[in-house]
Amino acid sequence: MECFFKQIVLLFIILFNTLIVSIFSVKMKKLFTTAQYKLQHKRKLLKFKKRRTKKRLSVNSKIIGTVKRKYFNDIKPPIIAPNDLRLIENTQECLLFFRNLRSKDFLSQRKNIKYIIISLKDVTEIDYGAISILTAISEDLKSKRIILQGDFPNDENCKKFIIESGLLNSMIDEWGKKFPKTEKSELTFFEKGCGILSDDDNKKISQLVKNVVAHLTGISKYCLPVKSIILEICGNSIEWSGTQNKQWLLGVKYENGKVIFTATDLGKGILDTLYRRFSSKLGDIFTLKTRDEVLKGAFDKKYDSSTKEVNRNKGLPAIKANFEERTIEHLKVLTNDVILHFDDDFRSRTFDKGMARFKGTFYQWEMTQNSLKQIGL
Repeated sequence: MECFFKQIVLLFIILFNTLIVSIFSVKMKKLFTTAQYKLQHKRKLLKFKKRRTKKRLSVNSKIIGTVKRKYFNDIKPPIIAPNDLRLIENTQECLLFFRNLRSKDFLSQRKNIKYIIISLKDVTEIDYGAISILTAISEDLKSKRIILQGDFPNDENCKKFIIESGLLNSMIDEWGKKFPKTEKSELTFFEKGCGILSDDDNKKISQLVKNVVAHLTGISKYCLPVKSIILEICGNSIEWSGTQNKQWLLGVKYENGKVIFTATDLGKGILDTLYRRFSSKLGDIFTLKTRDEVLKGAFDKKYDSSTKEVNRNKGLPAIKANFEERTIEHLKVLTNDVILHFDDDFRSRTFDKGMARFKGTFYQWEMTQNSLKQIGL
C-alpha cells in the first residue's frame, strides 16, 4: 500500500513538471519570436560588431574609413640646408630653406608628437643672420608644440660657429640635457603685447648695452644712445610686423673689434603691412618701378608710422639717419621679397616672382669703436 502511494506521488510530480515546462516553452517561443524582440536583438548585434571593428582597426597604423587610429605616424624626409648658409651672401637659397622650415610639407608626426628634421651636415659656410632667423623659427615652432631636430655640420669651423652663436641655448641634446650657454653671443626674445617694453625687458637691454660698451672699450658703462638705437630699430620691427604675436628676437654677437646686432620678427613684413595700411593712398607707390624702391620710400619719410610713442615716433627714417650719421654700420634690411643693403645699394634687389621670400622683417647692423665715438662716448 505504501509503495503504491509513493508511485502515485512520483507520477503526480512528473505530470506537474511536464505541464510547467510546456507552459514555459510556449511563453518563451512567443517572447523570442516577436517583432519587438527581433528589432532589439538586431540593434545589439550591430553595436557589438562596431565595437569589435574599432578594436581591430586600432591595431593598424592607417586610417580606414571613418574610424581613426588614436596615434598617427607620418614621417617626412629631412630638410637639407644649403652648403652656403650665409643669409647676406646667399640670400635666395637661405630663404628657400627657411620657407621649407615653416611649411607643413615637411612636418612629421610620430604618435602624438610633431617634429621637423633638418640636416646641417653639408654646411660649409654660415653667418649670424642665418642663425638669428633659424632661432626665431625654432622658437615659433616650439610655441606650436613642434620640435625641431637636427645635426651639426661636418665642418668643424661651422660647428664651432653654431655652438658659439647661442642657437643651442634653449635646446636640449639627444639625452635630454641642455647645451652649455655661450658668452660670445646673446639671443633674447621680447614679448610686446601692448607695444611697451616691460621693466624686466628694459633691464635686459640696459645690461646688454653695458656688455656691448665693455666689449668695445674695455669699460662696462651704460650708454643711452646705444640703447635708443636698439629700441628704435626693434620698435619699428614691431611697428611693421602686422602680427598679434608681437614677439621679436634681439641677437648680439661679439667679435674682434665689433658687435653684430640682429632684430628678427616673423610677422607680415614691412611691405605687406605697408600695402595693407595705405591701400587707399597707393597711387604714387604704383608709379615706382620695383618693390625695393617702395621700401626705400618708407625709409625716406614717404609713409608715417601709425604709432606715436615717444621712444619711436621717428619711424623708419630714424634708422636710416643712424646709418648716415655712422652711429651704426653695414645696415641691411630683409622683408618680404626685398633686401636692402644700405652700405652697398647696388646689392639691393627685389626677388623674382615665384622665388622664396621672407615672411617677416630682419635687420642686421654693426657697431665699432668708431660708432661709439660718433655718439660722443
